Amino acid sequence: MLTRSFPLFFLLGLLVLGYLGGLWLYSKMPYEQVERVIHWLDPRLLSEYVPNGFDSILPQLVTILLFLLFATHLILKYMILLIGTMRAVFWGISSGYLIAQDTQFWTYALWWFPFQLIYCSLLLLIGFLLVPPPSTQLLIKNRSFKLIGFLSLFYIVLIGLELFVLPYIHGL
Repeated sequence: MLTRSFPLFFLLGLLVLGYLGGLWLYSKMPYEQVERVIHWLDPRLLSEYVPNGFDSILPQLVTILLFLLFATHLILKYMILLIGTMRAVFWGISSGYLIAQDTQFWTYALWWFPFQLIYCSLLLLIGFLLVPPPSTQLLIKNRSFKLIGFLSLFYIVLIGLELFVLPYIHGL
C-alpha cells in the first residue's frame, strides 16, 4: 500500500511545501520586490484590465518550454520536478499578494487559486511520470505515455478554459 501511495505523498508534499514557501517568501519580501517578481513571471495579476490571450498564454508557454528542455536534457532531467515546485512557490507568493489586496478576493477565489492548483499539480504529475526520481524508478517500470499525453492535453484545455473564464472574473 505505502509503495503505491508514496508518489502521491511525495508530489503532494512538493506542492504544499512550494505553496507554503511562497507564502513565507511573500511575508519576508518587500512589497516592491513582490510586484517585480509578479510582473516578471505573470503580469496578469497586476493588470486592472482583462488580459489578452497572449498575456495569458505566455507564462504557460514559457513553463512548458522549460519543462520540455529539462525533460529532454541528459543531466537536467532529474530537476524537472523543480519547475513544478517553483511554480508552486510563485503560486504562494502571488496568492499572498492577491489576498493582501482587499479588492482582489474574488479574483483569487474564483480564478487564481483553483487554476494554479491544477496547473501545479499537473506539472508535478507529468514531470514525475516523464522522469521518475531514481528512488521510484523500480515502481514505474512502464511509463504510460498515453497518460502523459492525456494530462498534457488536459493542461492545454485548462489554458483554454482559463482564457474563457478570465474576462468574466475580471468583471466581478
